[in-house]
Formats: sequence, structure tokens, C-alpha cells
Amino acid sequence: MKNKRYEIMLSIITIMTVLTTAVGVTFSYFTNSMTGTAADISATTDLIGGIKFEGGTNFEDATDIEPGWMKSKTFTITVAPSNHEQVVKVKMDYTNGFTDLVGEVTEVSNGAIGSFSLEKNTPENTDEFTKVLVDKTFPASSEVQTITYTLTMKFPETDSNQNYDQGKEFNATLYADLGSSGLYFNDQNPNGTNTKPDTQ
Repeated sequence: MKNKRYEIMLSIITIMTVLTTAVGVTFSYFTNSMTGTAADISATTDLIGGIKFEGGTNFEDATDIEPGWMKSKTFTITVAPSNHEQVVKVKMDYTNGFTDLVGEVTEVSNGAIGSFSLEKNTPENTDEFTKVLVDKTFPASSEVQTITYTLTMKFPETDSNQNYDQGKEFNATLYADLGSSGLYFNDQNPNGTNTKPDTQ
């Protein structure tokens, strides 16, 4: 009888253990939670300005010139808003047969060269020369920046015989380029680099 009671008790404990385990496995679960405050997230691309060069009109009545001749023209650089400074150079490629022809670009405070002389071609050297007329660094700005320059070419009188300049020619092309052309901007190069970054 004692043995029978022991078996019954053991059976009840076994059943209770199985039920407890089954219920525990069936109804147990895990939760996760996140705490903190809400925040806005925004992303904005960098602003790199564009540059427009307006070379102005060609010189008129620039044939059959004589000592005392002078002619002016204007040209303009316009830089769009940018987060980075931008260097613009205005250059003149030319050939020149004159001895006394000279030039001047005003707005020296804005990177213009001021008064300048010209290299002279010879029968042995007919290559083009290049003269930098403007070297201007435009600062980073949220505004459009525009500067107008005046180029003046002069064939001055020297109060002496200038027959050596008879029948000579001067031909030129005015253009602008970036002082640091082909810049690439990224996190590693916030001020720009000439080396194109690798895509990884």
C-alpha cells in the first residue's frame, strides 16, 4: 500500500512537471524595446557653382591701323553660388608681329593683370603665345558673383619712325578656364582634388 501511494505520488509529480514544462514553453516569449527621442534626418548635396564667360564683341575697325590707335572691349565672368571657392583665369592665345602694340586690363583689384606687353613672333618662331589677363579667386558664396573687365589694346605713337610695324598683324582668342580644372569633391577632399576618386 505504501508502495502504491508512492507510485501515485510519483505519477502526479511527473504529470505536473510535464504540464508545467509544456505551459512554460508554450506561453513564454521575448520582447525588445527602443527608447529615445525622435529626430529629423536630412541629407543635402554639396553646392558647386558653375561659371559663365562672356567674351564680348570683336574689335571693330581694327584694320589699317596707325600709330595712336586704341580700342577697348568688355568681357564678363559670372560665377553661380557655390560652397567652395573657385579660381577662374582669363587667357589670351595670340600671334603678334607688332613691336609697339601693348594692352591693358582694368579691374586690377579683381585679379586683372593691368598693363602688359606682348611677345613678338619672328620668322623663326610663329608659335602662339599665351597671356593670362585675369587670375581671380571667387570666394564661396550663396549669391551670384559677376565681374566685368575692360580690355584695351593700344598702338601708341612713339614720336619716332615706326615703319618697322607696317604691314604687321595681331590675332588673338580670348577665353576662360578653371585655375584648378577638373576638381572632384567628396568627404576625403572637401576642398577638391584633381584626382578622380575610385568607386568602391
